[in-house]
Amino acid sequence: MKLRRPRNSTLISIVMFLVSFGFWLGQPQPVKNYSYVTIPDVAKTDPPVTVPAYTTVVDTTIPVETTIDPSVVTVPTETTVLP
Repeated sequence: MKLRRPRNSTLISIVMFLVSFGFWLGQPQPVKNYSYVTIPDVAKTDPPVTVPAYTTVVDTTIPVETTIDPSVVTVPTETTVLP
């Protein structure tokens, strides 16, 4: 495949884009001020905070209705026809 030379307007547009992109990359970035983030002092809580014990029990049993009887399951056979 032979590539032809692009038009002059296309080349000028590409050069303008590259120059603009270079100027955009060269712009100074604003300094982010993270001083507004405050961490509360946990040691000064009055009265002391008590955390309740974790007592949630997860039921891991499978209901009988959702299990499949292996004697009922049939796997269909696949036949392949070659051209």
